[in-house]
Amino acid sequence: MLMLPFSFPRVNPALLLSALLLPEGSSLELYGADWARYRGPALDGISTEAGLRTSGEAKVLWKKSVGLGYSAPVIGGGRVVISGHDGKEKDTLFCFDEQSGEQRWVFSYPQPIGDLYFQGGTTGTATIDGDRVYHLAREGELFCLNAADGKVVWQKHLQQDFHYTKPTWGFTGAPLVWDEWLFINAGDAGINLKKDDGSVVWKSGNEEAGYSTPHPVTRNGWRLVIFSNKRSYVCVDASNGTEVWRHKWMTRYGVNSADPIISGDSIFISSGYGKGAAVVKWVDKGEPGKVWQNREMQAQMNGPVLIGGHLYGITGNEGQDGTGLRCLELATGTVKWTDASVGHGTVMAVQGNLLVLTEGGELQVAPATPTGYQPSFKQQAVEPKVWTVPVFANGRVYCRNASGQLVVLDMKSE
Repeated sequence: MLMLPFSFPRVNPALLLSALLLPEGSSLELYGADWARYRGPALDGISTEAGLRTSGEAKVLWKKSVGLGYSAPVIGGGRVVISGHDGKEKDTLFCFDEQSGEQRWVFSYPQPIGDLYFQGGTTGTATIDGDRVYHLAREGELFCLNAADGKVVWQKHLQQDFHYTKPTWGFTGAPLVWDEWLFINAGDAGINLKKDDGSVVWKSGNEEAGYSTPHPVTRNGWRLVIFSNKRSYVCVDASNGTEVWRHKWMTRYGVNSADPIISGDSIFISSGYGKGAAVVKWVDKGEPGKVWQNREMQAQMNGPVLIGGHLYGITGNEGQDGTGLRCLELATGTVKWTDASVGHGTVMAVQGNLLVLTEGGELQVAPATPTGYQPSFKQQAVEPKVWTVPVFANGRVYCRNASGQLVVLDMKSE
């Protein structure tokens, strides 16, 4: 396999098959793969699993109500884990049986609804790592739970234990497990805890964190993690937290939510509120150099997916005209097409197809191509509104809306 300057880290052995990184053009297909962390095994929002339905009608397998919020489901070891708020005073983390939808356990804790300019509820996504589930709450509670029964193994608090200032919309993103480490987007440039007991490996100074998930990269054996705060994207040495580089990225309200996308030496970053996007290049030393910057991809919440040198993602702010699905050329920032009918929906990819859940709750499948957006599959999956990315795992698609409707569809091809 060709070793790029940037590559993804080692993963838990239980996820090894689903985390295979294949060279472009490879014919190897995976028939069933877990999705145990946000944006999937390779943290790029792309599934390598074969057999996605691209036409016809999908059967609804099971439905659940999980409370208010935007947290995405994660699937691992036969379990589906997702969180929501009861609209009054508590969050709940739900664990369902992947096949039947039967509830295995719930874990609840006190939490304000946090309805600042939106209806509130949970925003971060849990992470399944073998026999553990890691979950970060908006007020800063960090839980390590037993995946079998939901019992607390250990817990910490980002404000009380580590004296971090809560971001305007609360702490969020997904916990990142990397070997024995657990990374959380907190403070100026993250915190690294031992995943077994929550003890500190290193911690950055205080600052309002961004809203993205810590993003790991490896360069010639050097392990790095990229964090966001309200003013910058910051890359640090994973082992000790030493800053490697910092790219200033000021946005309105300090909202840096979308995860960076790595392609060779290039790093793509994007934010909403009129900020736009940029590609910077980092070779080996010093600060990254800017390749281009424009306002043609404004990722307010979720990051795009990168396929064949083109980015496919939602651009624009929720509730604004012109917001929709857009294709952008990575190398130049040139717009190839825009489809405003999707609204402020969400997108992931399954091999060469885009799996889109519109803001209105319609599930769509279309080839990922820079020539245009032409869905071959459309089916109403959930009621409006939708800001949560769909998940494809083991032949099933999981769709969640803001009010907490979770619908699981059989999306295996016939």
